[in-house]
Amino acid sequence: MSKGPGFFALGLTIITTMSSLVLAAQAGASGDLVLNRLKQQYPVTVFSRDASQVLTAGAVVTLQKDGFLVFRLPVPAHPISTYKNGKLSQGFGDTFATCLANGMNQPNGCNDVPQKTLMTGEKFWISAIVVGKKDIQFVAVTDPNDDGRYIGQIKFPFGKGSVPTPDEAVRMVSEVLTPEPGQNQPPQDQGMQQPQQPQSPSATNLGPSAPAPPIPGQYSLPAGPHLLLLPNGSFTKFVGGAQGQGQYAVDGANLTLTFTSTGFAQHFKIQVGNLVDVNTSQVWARTGDAPEAPTAPLPDIAPPPPLPDAPPPAPPTVALGQTTDQVTAGFGQPLRVAKLGAKTIFYYKDMKVTFTNGKVSNVE
Repeated sequence: MSKGPGFFALGLTIITTMSSLVLAAQAGASGDLVLNRLKQQYPVTVFSRDASQVLTAGAVVTLQKDGFLVFRLPVPAHPISTYKNGKLSQGFGDTFATCLANGMNQPNGCNDVPQKTLMTGEKFWISAIVVGKKDIQFVAVTDPNDDGRYIGQIKFPFGKGSVPTPDEAVRMVSEVLTPEPGQNQPPQDQGMQQPQQPQSPSATNLGPSAPAPPIPGQYSLPAGPHLLLLPNGSFTKFVGGAQGQGQYAVDGANLTLTFTSTGFAQHFKIQVGNLVDVNTSQVWARTGDAPEAPTAPLPDIAPPPPLPDAPPPAPPTVALGQTTDQVTAGFGQPLRVAKLGAKTIFYYKDMKVTFTNGKVSNVE
């Protein structure tokens, strides 16, 4: 690898349509020991979900065998090269499943995906390691070339139920992948930002005795889906423009999501802070901590009590000395008005009011 270090930390994106091609999850306690040892030897590179920031820089490795097939990113499913009998090759089943998955977005499946074959001496990053029941899987991401960066997977089969010891696993993988001396140093710079230097394996939670990160947090796949686990046991899963919510439960190294709307359960293995889907072996990389719990909203202010009913208005009255305007303000215009010299008489339906010189002098 001769280009600069603007690397993605990409999780494992294996897409299959046949149950016989679905990769198994991590194989118990022995698988945990193998995984921890491999991650000490080959620290993975972890980036933020949008790949804008390096969270943990990992090892640069050198390829020791010819024939490692890689596809240019972005791609729905990356190719799988199997190491067997001292050679790297692409098996029919893995190739069929990969091309079928890519065919969902490409008119001619794998034929439309830009690809190349890496040869002995080429360098790249390791973005994910998974120990399954029948094999060990490494996902590699190249440095960005003139036409972009490439991704591929190397599978090291060991046979079902015969998980190797940590030393055996390291010997097997080292036949194909060798960490660079001073393995945490990135390749030659091409003007891109240098990734951060990682701490020792124990400080980056790669050692078997290192404390595991808290489970609540943000986890992501390279294609965009991400998962938010909150400290209160609830989660939200974002896929495209849709999202689902529910509750999660942790039992040792197992995590289960249960969706509220459907009751569907999704199962994960917890691997050094990341989450591995039990059914697909996809690695959901931890990309951040859970947000702080929101402040509890203030209680609603109770509305004021209703005002008591106002008493009905007092009926209008006529008093001696009131003017014609005061009387009409209380009783309205009279039905008839009569004028007799200095006197004026207002006739209402049930009342007669006499004014003398403009003021009430008599009411009948």
